[in-house]
Amino acid sequence: MKLPILLKISVRSILKNKIQSLISILGLGIGLGCVFLLLLLFIHENSFDRSIPHKENIYRILRGNDCRTTYELGNTIEEEIPAIKSFFRIHQLNQFQLKDNQNKLFEEKSLACADSSIYKFLGIQILKGKASLSKDEICISSSIATKYFGKENPINQTLKIKFDKEFYDLNVCGVYRKMSTYSSLQPNFIGHIDLLNKLLNKSRKQLGHYTSDDNNFKDWNHFDLHTYISLSDGINPKDIEQKLQVYKNRTSHDKKKELDYKLQAISDIYLYSNNLDGNFYTRTGNPSELIYFLVISILILTIAIVNYIFLTKAKIELRLKDLGVQKAMGASKNNIFKQILFESNLLAIFSLIPASVVMMFGIPFINQTLNRNINVEVLSIWQSYISLVAVLVITGSIAGVLLGYRISKISSVELIKRKLIKRIGKKQWSNSFLIVHFSIFIILVVGILAIKKQLNFAQSGSNNINTDNVIICELNSDELSSKFHMIENEVKKIPGVLKVAGSSFIPPFKDFLPVKLQYENDIIRFDGLIMGTGMLDLLDIEIKEGKGLGNFHESRREMIFNETAAKEYNIKVGSLFNGFMVRGIVKDFNAHSFHAKIRPMVILQQDPQKLYLLAVKTNKTSLQQVQKKLSSFFKEIEPSKIINIYTLQDQIDNFYKKEEQQVTIISAFSILAIALSIMGLLGMVLNSISFKRKEIGIRKANGAKTHEIIRMINFSFIKWVLFAFIIACPISWFAMNQWLQNFAYKTELSWWIFVLAGIIAMGIALLTVSWQSWRAARKNPVESLRYE
Repeated sequence: MKLPILLKISVRSILKNKIQSLISILGLGIGLGCVFLLLLLFIHENSFDRSIPHKENIYRILRGNDCRTTYELGNTIEEEIPAIKSFFRIHQLNQFQLKDNQNKLFEEKSLACADSSIYKFLGIQILKGKASLSKDEICISSSIATKYFGKENPINQTLKIKFDKEFYDLNVCGVYRKMSTYSSLQPNFIGHIDLLNKLLNKSRKQLGHYTSDDNNFKDWNHFDLHTYISLSDGINPKDIEQKLQVYKNRTSHDKKKELDYKLQAISDIYLYSNNLDGNFYTRTGNPSELIYFLVISILILTIAIVNYIFLTKAKIELRLKDLGVQKAMGASKNNIFKQILFESNLLAIFSLIPASVVMMFGIPFINQTLNRNINVEVLSIWQSYISLVAVLVITGSIAGVLLGYRISKISSVELIKRKLIKRIGKKQWSNSFLIVHFSIFIILVVGILAIKKQLNFAQSGSNNINTDNVIICELNSDELSSKFHMIENEVKKIPGVLKVAGSSFIPPFKDFLPVKLQYENDIIRFDGLIMGTGMLDLLDIEIKEGKGLGNFHESRREMIFNETAAKEYNIKVGSLFNGFMVRGIVKDFNAHSFHAKIRPMVILQQDPQKLYLLAVKTNKTSLQQVQKKLSSFFKEIEPSKIINIYTLQDQIDNFYKKEEQQVTIISAFSILAIALSIMGLLGMVLNSISFKRKEIGIRKANGAKTHEIIRMINFSFIKWVLFAFIIACPISWFAMNQWLQNFAYKTELSWWIFVLAGIIAMGIALLTVSWQSWRAARKNPVESLRYE
C-alpha cells in the first residue's frame, strides 16, 4: 500500500473518531513531553566539560577524598614528571564586595585567582586585552564587562575589590568570552595566582581570634588550591598516580602523609564531586538525583504507552467492519498491518504538538526548580536528537505492532462480525496493564508523601537546639565587628527583640570546621564551633555540666565539649584538655544538617571585637518587623556597606534544597501522571463497557437496578486497584527506605503514607469508573442489544 493512500486512510480514520483520537494524542503528548524533558535534563547533566580541548588528557589532582592541594605541588610535578605537559592552580572567592569606577558598591560572585595557563586548558577565549600577569591585574568575563562598563572599553579601567579589611584596586587587563554553561568552573573574574594570599585572608576572616597569622602559603603545608594537569597523549593516568605518591611526604602533617594522590578526569568533576572535601567552587550535579528522574520518566512513559495501546485498541474496535471489508476486498495481512502501524505512528507524530507545549512550559520550570540552565545548547548535542526520535518511534510502533499483528491475522468474516473482543480482548491482558498503571501511580504518591514528611521533620529544627525566630546579620567588616557591643545594645532596644548574641558560626550551619587537638599522643579532629557570650542561651542549648561561656578574656584558655566528645575521650569539667580548661559539657545537638551524625564537638569562645555574625532572637509575632528595622538600622550606621540579613530558618532550608527540588519535580510529574492515569482508565472503562454492552442490556431487561449495574462495573475495576496497592506497597517501601539512608536522622515510613496513597488511587478510580458506568447503566437496554 502506497504512502499517499496510507496517509489518506489514516487521516480519515482520525477525523472520524475525533474525541478518542484527541484523547490519544493528548495523553501520549503529555507522556512524551515529560519523557523528553527528563531526557534533556539527563543529557544536560552528562554534558559538562565535554567541549574542553583535549579533555581526555586533563585531570584534577585529589588527595584522598579532598580536592585541595598545595601551591608547590604544581610547580614541582611539572619539572619532575615529563609526562605532565602543563598545569594550572585555582582558588576562588564565592562572594565579595566590589566598587566600580564611579565608587558604587555591589555584591558580586566568583572571583578566581589562577595560573595564566587556565585559558588554554579550558579553551577560554580572550576577546580584548590579555591575561593577568601580576596581582594588580584582573581579567573579567564579557557579561561583567557589559554590566559595569557598558559600551565603554573596560581595558585599563579600575575595579575595587574588598578582600580582608579594605578595598584593593585591580586594573582590568582583559575581557574573556563568558564561559559555556557546560563548564564546572565558571569564574566571573580571573586574577593572577599571586592574589591567593588576599583571597585566603578574606576566607579566614570568619575565624576571627583563631585566624592563623601564617601568610606563607607557598609551601607544602597549606592545602588551599585545586590543581589541574594536562598529560601527554597516550599516557596512562594510573602511572602518573603512582609517581605522585612520592610527594605525600613533602608535608609535615603526619595525617596528610597517609592520603594517596589520585587523578579525577575533568569530565567526571561535575557529577562525581559531591562527596569530596574542599569542593567549594566547582558546579556539581547529583548522579543519584538523575537516577530518580530517569526512573520517573520510565514510569510515566510506561503509563503513556499503556494508555495509548488501550485508546488505540478502543478506537480500532469502532472500525472493525471497515477493516473486514478491506480484507474481503483483497487487502493482505501485510496491508492491514501496515495501515494500523502507520496510523499509530501518525498519531504519535501529532502528539508532538502537546509534547512541545509541555516542554515549552517544562524547561523554564526545571531550570527554576533545579537551578539549571537547559537551553537550545542541549539540542546541539547529537545524543539529544537520537534520544528524542528513538522514544517517538518506539512509542508509536509498540501499539501499532501489538494491535496490527493480532488484527491482521483475524479473518474478514470475524472482523465484520466484530469478534475482535473475543480474539484480543482478554481480561487478563487488560487487568495486568491496569495493575501496572495504578502501581506506578501509588509508588509516585508514596514517594511524594515520604519525602515531604522527612523534609518537615528536618526543617522543623534540630535536636536539642531552638532555631525558631532567629535573625542573622553578617558583620562583614572590621569596623562593624569592632562596634559589636554598641550594635548589641542598640538592637536590644528594638521592640520584639528577646535576646542578642554574637558568633562566628551559628548552628545548624553547612560546613564542618575541623579543630585538631592532641589526645594521648594522637591528634584528634573535632567538629568545631566558635561562639560569642550568650549564644548558647539564645539557642537554648542545654548545659549538662559546668558553665556556659562567660566574658571573654584573651589570656583565658577555656573550652566546652558536647556529650559525645565527653564520653568518647573521658572529658571532665574542670580538667585540662590540650592545655585548655574544660568549662562545661553541653547536651548533644545537631550543629549541621540531618544528613550528618553528631560528632565529638568542641566550642571555642570568640573575641567580641572579631565576631562575624549577630544573632537576634525575637518573639513569635515580630520576626518580619524586627528584620525590617535591622535593615534600616544598619543602613543608618553603615550606609556604604551591604549587610546580609536572613533568618536561621533560611539557613536550615538551604540544607535541604536538593530534597525540596526533588519533591517539587516529582509532584509536578505525578500530577501529569494522574492526568494520564485518568485518561488510561477512561480508555479501559470504555473498552470494558463496549465488551459488556450485551450483558448490561440483558441485565437491564431482566430488571437490574442502575446502582447494581454501577456496582458490578465498579467492582471489576476496583479489585485490580487493590491488587495494585498490594504490589506497590513493598516496592515503594523499599525505594523510600533506600532514599532515607541519605539522612543520619530520619523519620519513619508511617503506615498512613501508604494508606493515603491507596485512598487517593481508589478515589480517582471510583470517580472515573462511576461516571462511565452510570452512563452505561442509564442507557435503554434496546440500544445496547440492537448491535448484537
